[in-house]
Amino acid sequence: MLQAYPTKKGTGIEIYGTRDDLEILYETVHKIATTLDEYNKFQKAQFQLLMNFAYEIRKGYEGSRLVNDESAEDETKIRFYGFQLVWTDILIFISTLRHNAGYLKTNKLDQSNIYMLEYVTEKALFAYDAEGASLIQNFIGQRIDITNPLSFVIYQALQIKYVTSPVGKKRFRNIPNLLITHFSEWLPEYKALVLSLEISAKKHNCEITDLEFEDFPEIKW
Repeated sequence: MLQAYPTKKGTGIEIYGTRDDLEILYETVHKIATTLDEYNKFQKAQFQLLMNFAYEIRKGYEGSRLVNDESAEDETKIRFYGFQLVWTDILIFISTLRHNAGYLKTNKLDQSNIYMLEYVTEKALFAYDAEGASLIQNFIGQRIDITNPLSFVIYQALQIKYVTSPVGKKRFRNIPNLLITHFSEWLPEYKALVLSLEISAKKHNCEITDLEFEDFPEIKW
């Protein structure tokens, strides 16, 4: 069974499970990702988002991220493997999973993995700050337009915006506003972001969807 906790500074979430737990979650995420065509401009961003998520899960069960040993009732040691994600990242990943699962013939295990991921994420949100979580929970699996062809670039810009903001509950409680302004095409903040991306794409002689940020700030978890 997955477990999740807010990180110490409230920047994101730590998700733990046994190796089997994470491998099964990886299989569901990777399965859904590979139904998408990375060369289709309407599916490329969603494919990239899910492959990024799958990568972190895989690094987790390989022991390259977080490892925690706990004692069972019989005093045997149980090893849990985990990984960290920024809050905005996990919300975008879950929305991408939930959206695409609705178009596939997923099995009960896939659905249980998604529900469990949603459940532990909501629980971790409330463990950090109930006031902020009461609004953020409305974005778990919904209200984020991940079908936008620019969603992978937006996800990167949003992560940078979030992690470079001052640490604390004020930043956490601003997550709904950040998600709305970054994904709502009719808002001036979104239009300004796209304009800056168009300028960067022109400068690098590429499409906006081919842009990737290089200088990500160090994340203070």
